[in-house]
Amino acid sequence: MHSLATGLLIPWRRQLEPYLNTIGLRAREMSSRCGLNGPEFAVALHNARTEAHPVEEAITDGLTGLKTHRCFLKALDEEWRRSTRTGRRFSLAMVNLDRFKQVNGRLGHLEGDKVLTVVGALLDAGAKHPKLVARYSADEFAILMPETNSRQAETLAEGLRAAVEADDFLGAHGVTASFGIATFPDDGRTQVEILKAAASWIDFAKQCNGNSVKVASPSVKLSDAERGKQLLEAYLEMAPNGISPATPATLCPGQHKFAQMRPLVDTITALAFVVDAGDPYRQGHSQMVSRLAAQIAIQLGLPQAEVEEIRLAGLLHDIGKVRMPESVYNKHDLLTGEEYEIVRSHASCGAKILEHLNAIRVEQIVRFHHERYDGKGYPEGLAGDEIPMGARIVAVAECFHSMISESSYKSACTFEDALDELRLCSGTQFDPEIVRAFLDWAENYTDSLEQR
Repeated sequence: MHSLATGLLIPWRRQLEPYLNTIGLRAREMSSRCGLNGPEFAVALHNARTEAHPVEEAITDGLTGLKTHRCFLKALDEEWRRSTRTGRRFSLAMVNLDRFKQVNGRLGHLEGDKVLTVVGALLDAGAKHPKLVARYSADEFAILMPETNSRQAETLAEGLRAAVEADDFLGAHGVTASFGIATFPDDGRTQVEILKAAASWIDFAKQCNGNSVKVASPSVKLSDAERGKQLLEAYLEMAPNGISPATPATLCPGQHKFAQMRPLVDTITALAFVVDAGDPYRQGHSQMVSRLAAQIAIQLGLPQAEVEEIRLAGLLHDIGKVRMPESVYNKHDLLTGEEYEIVRSHASCGAKILEHLNAIRVEQIVRFHHERYDGKGYPEGLAGDEIPMGARIVAVAECFHSMISESSYKSACTFEDALDELRLCSGTQFDPEIVRAFLDWAENYTDSLEQR
């Protein structure tokens, strides 16, 4: 990475050196006459550079002296290509400043520029060779770390976070930093995936009150149960903070309410994946139930907002199992009566976990997806239309996918045998209207596959 950055910068630097020396001299003279301090001098230098030679701005951010967004993306692409060829890891840290907008709003943009200058200097000083530090956006920075695993990246980021927290100037303004870290190839196979992963963990860090480092891949190898417990605890910690019920008055036109809950949705989605990962036979089960349930809802002509609620509920329908003991969840023998009651409790437990989403229909779908149309299900023995429509849909989708999937105690059914079973149970276990909609969709889906 050092050779890459050097190759990019040296030719430009040689051409610009006379200009930069003159600009720096003039800025220092100005700072001396006007009594500017370090951060104010950096702002003056930024203004002088920009006016004198805008070409430099393509490589170096004039305010902070760090690399620009464009230069960073070019370096990321080069590092991704190199790591893809060599099979080596690299890590990426995204850094977002906590409470920076309040500084701009309360004290003005000049004071905000001073904050950015100080943070840029701290990050640049703390991220030694061969790291590349860039100003990614107005109040966001990025650090590219070649040949660095998640543990090493976390250590570096924790040091930088502490340095920002300890700075007197930043402390007086209440500014700290949130870090999100992602590692190639563990957290994404492309540059875009790595950037998205790091950005999503910044959101998580900020929902946990900021001033923290969140890593997509934990530095310590955890079992699925331990990882699930860690995620659940983090989710329950962040859920009550800063997430308010999304009402029509708070939504932008055309924006679904779950878009405002992305950090929470990302976290509970990770929990859903942990549940599936606990059983090798179930991997991909929640995603498939989500897709099938959404297809049924579309086939029934439900509104888009309701389709999205059912899609999310399908993904999360078994999330309550994250609290089940492994001895029960992974047991291959017959369950005892007590163990069976533990399994049955997962629906209510899942609904309890989802309370913080403030999405009552998603919560109800998860709670009642094991109710039966004839009233013989659980947890409350609801029947017919007493069962929420979404729960009746998820019940059909889950049962169908379970039938066509292999497990530790049964072989997979054929597609046709599973459809026949749905027909047989229509009106008793399942809502006939929903079974009919699924059969119609399945018939069209099969026809389209045959045409291909």
